[in-house]
Amino acid sequence: MDCKNLYLNKIFNQIRISLFILWGLFSTVFYGIGCIVLSLFSRKIARSLGRLWNKHLLMAGGVKVIVKGVEKLEKGKRYVFIANHSSNLDIPVLFSGLQYQISFIAKKELFMIPFFGWGIAAMGHICIDRTNARKARESFTRAIKHLKKEHISLILFPEGTRSVDGMVGEFKRASFTLALEAGVQVVPVAIRNTGRILPKKSFRIRPGTAYLEIFDPIDITPDMKKADLASLVHKTVKSSIEKKS
Repeated sequence: MDCKNLYLNKIFNQIRISLFILWGLFSTVFYGIGCIVLSLFSRKIARSLGRLWNKHLLMAGGVKVIVKGVEKLEKGKRYVFIANHSSNLDIPVLFSGLQYQISFIAKKELFMIPFFGWGIAAMGHICIDRTNARKARESFTRAIKHLKKEHISLILFPEGTRSVDGMVGEFKRASFTLALEAGVQVVPVAIRNTGRILPKKSFRIRPGTAYLEIFDPIDITPDMKKADLASLVHKTVKSSIEKKS
């Protein structure tokens, strides 16, 4: 590629990134207000608008989602989905790829962001205070009640933070306490390529394809131990990520 084409390509990328950021800001205000208003009538409808919000964000960034293994899930059934986490795109990808009423647990700081935080609170996503063990436990209890009362599925990221290199980090066992107490099947999910499309601490999104791999649901039994479940899910997700990297 000659210097002229390199320069034009650089300019095009800068324009694309700027448009993505502008769309992200505009859509956050628009959809955030929409979710707040609709939640006054129906949280289910508000969550449907939230799914549209995420799909449009992916479209604006030129991101395509390919899902493998969706046939392993039963339509209308509740699950606890447990996934790796390497990018801010992970949640939009999950919302786009999983055709379920879903909710997630997020750190309290996200709920303080104008319009975005108000919107996700209106949709019923769960706030957690990571600095306070008692309040974190209360958040888990609310999440379980939420799952049962509104017949929704939960998304958990047991790494606790986004991976820098795309590899799967240690799974914190607290998430698996919730998974065991929820009393529904646990579904390991591997998310690939989102860290390359939108790296951690960056707004430089690159058009590309994100891959979502859904594994066989795991039955929760009364004698199942938290450590055993964490090990099984971690091994499943990690082996998938390492195999395809």
